Amino acid sequence: MDLALNIICFGAGALSLYLTAYLKVKGKNKALLEDNQKLEEEKQKVIAKYRAETEEIIKQHTLDIERRKFQYEDKRAQFSKYFSLLDEFQNKCNSILIERFQLIMKEFLSEYLVNDDSVKRQATVKYNENIQILVFELNEEYLKVKTEQNSIRLIASPKVDSLLDELEIVTKGATESSIKMLNVMSTEEYWADTSIITPYLENSTACGHAVQSSYNALKEQMKLELHEI
Repeated sequence: MDLALNIICFGAGALSLYLTAYLKVKGKNKALLEDNQKLEEEKQKVIAKYRAETEEIIKQHTLDIERRKFQYEDKRAQFSKYFSLLDEFQNKCNSILIERFQLIMKEFLSEYLVNDDSVKRQATVKYNENIQILVFELNEEYLKVKTEQNSIRLIASPKVDSLLDELEIVTKGATESSIKMLNVMSTEEYWADTSIITPYLENSTACGHAVQSSYNALKEQMKLELHEI
């Protein structure tokens, strides 16, 4: 009887120890599972945060590329338009000063050399009118360039802005020089002594070189700034 009781007590004690150990192990396993779950949740949070930050960086990079592309295209279009207008202005000046002026002069001389004072007076009046038309057209073309310069200044860097100032000054000077020369050639003093035109021609040539030099400097600076976008 005592033996049976001892066996039962021993068995109960062993079972109690087993259950205690089992519950401890189960508790540890549960805690470990919970820790693993927390770690997985933290990992997923980190992955989600990293993915969101990466997507934002890619988004901002894409937006920056698009913005820079737009800036480049916008500047390139405005710069191209401005230089096309400058080329048109120069071609117009050459057309006025060389081609059309020669025709006006030829027509004038053919009538002025006639031995008739009335015809000479009419020829002089017509010549002066034609010269004023040329002067008006020169001023009109210059105003177009000046207006476009004002548009360019809205997107210009300080360096480009300074070069625009320089080009505006020399272009205005060249235009005024050409107008003065045309006006002198419409006076009686000129026909009495054509050599008086020499200093005007020299000044006009110098102004032309100044315009070309300023034009080239501005063009190179604009090309440089386009590459920097």
